[in-house]
Amino acid sequence: MMRKFIPVAVSVLLLVNLAGCGTELGDGFIKEYEDNKEEIHQELSELWDGFLEEVNDWSESLATHSITKEQELIGNRERGADNYVGTYEASYTQFDGEEYIFGGTSLKRGDGSDLCATYSLTVQSGEATLYWMEGDNKIVIAEASDEGVYEFTIHAGKNFIVLEGEMFTGTLTLNVSQNSSKGD
Repeated sequence: MMRKFIPVAVSVLLLVNLAGCGTELGDGFIKEYEDNKEEIHQELSELWDGFLEEVNDWSESLATHSITKEQELIGNRERGADNYVGTYEASYTQFDGEEYIFGGTSLKRGDGSDLCATYSLTVQSGEATLYWMEGDNKIVIAEASDEGVYEFTIHAGKNFIVLEGEMFTGTLTLNVSQNSSKGD
């Protein structure tokens, strides 16, 4: 930001001098900048931080529409502090499709980016894949009956835990929480 400010300031000084207003105005402008340089940098930093916070809020509002809506879920989801954490339990009968159970598109998650998913997937028939979507990458957590813990770190962009089924009959229990074993 300061790199852009300095050429603008120099341009203003040149224009002032060329317009015949004298060098006193230009000298005063430079002195004012030099005397208040720290405050100018602080205000620009606060402005930038506020801008990033607004962009993050806007991005998160889009994510609210990206996870599967409560009334469209097969099971019961209870959200935690945000769309990234909570519990989910479901029994599926010949399910075809995808459920975006937890996640979002934040630039930065306020409560930390290290999460832990404890899951239990039982496949009685058909096919089911529980995966972590990070950007455009699908990272498989389970493709058959399995239970365990999956630790992951969310980054700016798409981050979802998804169940995909093809004529899937079975159950899923999922608990996503802050990973207390990792420091943020």
